[in-house]
Amino acid sequence: MKFRILLLVSAIAAIFYTCDNDGDSFDVGNVFLDNKAVIGYVDSFTLKLSTIRLDSFVTTGNSDIFLGYFKDDEIGNVQTEVYVPINFALKTNVADDAVYDSMLVCFKPNGKWVGDTVSPREVKLYEVLEEMKPPYYSLRQTMFNNQRLMRSDKELATVSLNPSPKIGDVSWARMSDSVGQLWFSMLKNADDVMDKNEYFEEFFRGVCIVPQTKDFTWGLGFIGMSESALISYEKKIEDAGEFEIRLYYHESGDDEDGSYMKFIAKQGAYQYTYLNNDRSGTPFENLDGYGEMVNSSQSGNKAYIQTGSGLALRIDFPSLPVLRTASEYMTVVDARLIIRPKEYSFDETYPLPSTLLLAISDDSNDLLSNLTDMTGNIVSSPIYYSPEDGQPYYSFSLLRFVRNRMLTISDTELALIVLPPDDENSTSFKRLVVDDNSTYAENVQLMVYYITY
Repeated sequence: MKFRILLLVSAIAAIFYTCDNDGDSFDVGNVFLDNKAVIGYVDSFTLKLSTIRLDSFVTTGNSDIFLGYFKDDEIGNVQTEVYVPINFALKTNVADDAVYDSMLVCFKPNGKWVGDTVSPREVKLYEVLEEMKPPYYSLRQTMFNNQRLMRSDKELATVSLNPSPKIGDVSWARMSDSVGQLWFSMLKNADDVMDKNEYFEEFFRGVCIVPQTKDFTWGLGFIGMSESALISYEKKIEDAGEFEIRLYYHESGDDEDGSYMKFIAKQGAYQYTYLNNDRSGTPFENLDGYGEMVNSSQSGNKAYIQTGSGLALRIDFPSLPVLRTASEYMTVVDARLIIRPKEYSFDETYPLPSTLLLAISDDSNDLLSNLTDMTGNIVSSPIYYSPEDGQPYYSFSLLRFVRNRMLTISDTELALIVLPPDDENSTSFKRLVVDDNSTYAENVQLMVYYITY
């Protein structure tokens, strides 16, 4: 490890108030205003990279529906299964001579997609047979990526989704007539099920939407629920504003009557996504969420982040304690972690995470807490682009982390976990591939700036 002297202290303040991407700064103060004080930096720390799998993460709290299949032979495949609780929008009364027509389901794109927009994607709808409620160990009213519920064996509908990014291009499909006729019979006979939503929820828990197309990576976003859903009641098929099911009927003798009862995603309910992972044949095939990790040397000298699967990057800093003994008269004034994606590992099919967070972890890979900066804000990084070559990178402030490690003498050396936020983990297909510096020198760097006096 080499310690480099940069410049005299007369220019220190200017550097540390201008080079920080996320606002973390250090007030030099009068104590260093001595012509013997100098500033230096070190960027040759040994960093150990590994890939871990998060045990679970929250997938509720999203009003939209994300469907798709993440095909990645290198690190494993991911398939979404979205669980949507259903309500009827308005109580409806029908004439005694009304006749059942059909039951249709609508998907309305929200303009977000991954992959090409050429081929249609097929999904199936199933009836959910269990109540959607948080597991007993959940401290919050949330559902998780690994929570799978029982569903019926027979599909309610098969839908060919239009991958067009145009928000107005809705996809409609006919649902099971046996189910539609049963619902219509209860509606016509004023059954309690169609009188109050609390009764309907006990009768019909909701739908599970399962992608069937698995030939390539694709992801499509749809409007799950809108604020106007409960008051919108137009009798035009093109006016659908969100995911909905329509039970169509007409009065006897009036074939032009297009009346319907509208069912929508329940507002504020436990709509969530189960994420089915298949890592067969990859270095992560036997990776679980209880302390195990795959060192980069076991995965082609690379480590990974993959949204949807919970794969995250672990960074250990075995040489960081050297700073404790470097000098009795040294103060760290800035520290940054730079992560550069592997060249040619990202494109439109495999986009990079838009934001990454840091969490502190121990040997068991438990996430102890989010990493915070000197002002108490959670440390994160968007994608930056180098002005020299336009290449992407992430930059994190580690000043507080490095200082704490210098002051703490412990048998347990804490590591950092790099991961996307929960909403990006559950509503997108993205990945980050990082070389472990065994071939290239500056893919992942810890840069520490210090003052000696």
